[in-house]
Amino acid sequence: MLNEYKCESRRGLFIRRSSAYLETKMKIIVLTALLACALAMPQRMVLPRLPTSVILNGKYQLIPEGKIVGGSVVAPNSLPFQISLQRRSASGSYSQSCGGSILDANVIIDAAHCVRNTNVDVMRVVAGEHSLSETSGLEQNRNVVSYTMHEDYNAQTFENDIALIFLDAPLDLSVPSAQPVNLPPPTSELDPPAGTVVTVSGWGTTSSGGSISDLLRSVDVPVVDDATCDAAYGGTTQRPQILPSMLCAGDMSDGGIDSCQGDSGGPLFTGTGSSAVQHGIVSWGQGCALAAYPGVYTQVSYFLDWIAANRF
Repeated sequence: MLNEYKCESRRGLFIRRSSAYLETKMKIIVLTALLACALAMPQRMVLPRLPTSVILNGKYQLIPEGKIVGGSVVAPNSLPFQISLQRRSASGSYSQSCGGSILDANVIIDAAHCVRNTNVDVMRVVAGEHSLSETSGLEQNRNVVSYTMHEDYNAQTFENDIALIFLDAPLDLSVPSAQPVNLPPPTSELDPPAGTVVTVSGWGTTSSGGSISDLLRSVDVPVVDDATCDAAYGGTTQRPQILPSMLCAGDMSDGGIDSCQGDSGGPLFTGTGSSAVQHGIVSWGQGCALAAYPGVYTQVSYFLDWIAANRF
């Protein structure tokens, strides 16, 4: 009897492992096919940056490169909490990678997917930045000594997409061009009401698959309730795509306003200047500025305890 039980257990384990293998193989085949279709299109198309489950359930579309994102260039250094997270190439030059916000003189708040599997030796943080191509003299360059990703970050679903980046030397926060962002109070853990206008900023592309903006830009977007956002991305009660730790914002009817590639890790906030309050971190979404597909953000108020426990 015992030997029969062991055989059944082993057979069950084999079946589970085989199913997992086949599921993984199928995901690879589907994603490869999607990429091949994107490359074969007469007009250049790009795949959206989405959780794997969203793509596999068919709630996606290939994104035309020419989709323009709204917004405008901000006054230089009017968002003093915004930083540029840059990566060094093999040639030694730095390029825009992600956004981020100053938490204090030594710590930057960012998205986990911006630092995941990245060597700290190739990263730098630039505070006081406005133009990526021109130096104003207000820039403060700092190397990265370490980062802490949320221990439960899930690269498949983008759950817990938050990280703290630690600098090699303190930023000078006595100047107007570099100021810490304010965190929301614990009482705002619930999403801001639908329709609340919030602002997102960054140097990201001004079209899906387009070129990085040289100047810092921002755009106002309305908050979208979780249920509507979840339905847009194919979520169900049993398997939601939009989790309680996420926040959605965007134009559901006309599109045209959104964050985009290169904005990741940057702030979603209310207010301006040193009084700004950060409510979200740019995380993921269906292309850029598509109607009926809001941008999805890490909800900062959900992680206040985690931030407090890991910032020092």
